[in-house]
Amino acid sequence: MFRISVLVVLICSMVTTESKYIGGYYASSALRTLDVSDINPFLLTHIYYAFVTVYSNGTLSIQNEAKGFVEPLAELKSINPDLKVLFTLVQTNKSLSDVVSNKDLRTTLIQNGYDLVKKYNYDGIDIDWEYPSSKDKDNFMVFLQELSEEFHKHNYLVTAAVCAIPTAKYGYNVSEMAKYLDVINIMTYDFYGAWSAHTGLNSGLYASSLDSGYEKKYLNVNTSVNNWVSSGTPKNILAFGVPFYGRTFNLTDPSSHGIHSKSKGAGKIKTPTFYQIEKYFADYTDVWDDEQKGYYKYLNSTWLSYDEQKSVALKTKYACDQGLKGLFVWHLGADDVKGEISGVNQTLLQTINDSWC
Repeated sequence: MFRISVLVVLICSMVTTESKYIGGYYASSALRTLDVSDINPFLLTHIYYAFVTVYSNGTLSIQNEAKGFVEPLAELKSINPDLKVLFTLVQTNKSLSDVVSNKDLRTTLIQNGYDLVKKYNYDGIDIDWEYPSSKDKDNFMVFLQELSEEFHKHNYLVTAAVCAIPTAKYGYNVSEMAKYLDVINIMTYDFYGAWSAHTGLNSGLYASSLDSGYEKKYLNVNTSVNNWVSSGTPKNILAFGVPFYGRTFNLTDPSSHGIHSKSKGAGKIKTPTFYQIEKYFADYTDVWDDEQKGYYKYLNSTWLSYDEQKSVALKTKYACDQGLKGLFVWHLGADDVKGEISGVNQTLLQTINDSWC
């Protein structure tokens, strides 16, 4: 089903190492669907199928199953035997809160998750709960313990995508979570957007000198990583997210177009993918913010924060320098997959691999 040249396979297998962790979320609902056959499986260590819906009775439903992506993703392991493929679970109508609070429902969900992983030859479950509340904290920890005990008996993985801010408000007991999870993926993006009173980088590596105390403490990759580490997460299971998309802002005053310029809502395309940015925003004025190590563009009243090769390479180096597990991307289909603009297939994903320590 999949055709990847022998030369590419040999070259990529030479540069893949066991210590590398590069996760990629496969968004089954993406408007511009990524063909599984376009994925070079040697550029990833883990692929997450997004999403599988959890219902309040503990049953599961694969989103967009009819599109036929589930089995082909697993078949990528026949090309790269070291690749791990996981299902990512999400809730509907607070279903995870209902399930984790009831022992029988927890057991049902764990069994259904196991059956799903086994049926499709996947390698584990990823929990994307946005977000548990403080009242869910104890139940969530019990669920993770029970899930990990069952899954680890079968050598299946248990991972979680988490908020960039590890506070009790979100129902996290960080040191307990770290006991049960193989990888903790911090969602280090959406720091600023249409909801913000002023412009800011979607996923700045460092803080801006213009930031408030709160922004410096929470709204950049570096402090997010440090906050999770100081809360009890070992670096060897901690990864952070690199967005393959940007966020637009509608400037209040087009003549004021820097960091922290006043804005009101988003531009016409709220979250353009990297591919769209390269194709449709090329005539914008491009600015590198050396303080935060990120890019923004502007034209008339539209302002755009985004990542491209330089910022992605620096984030990869940061993950290596900090001794982290690695990093992950949301989402694989947002890349310049076929190299239509850059000439390099899976441009940003290839940049991560080229920049690895």
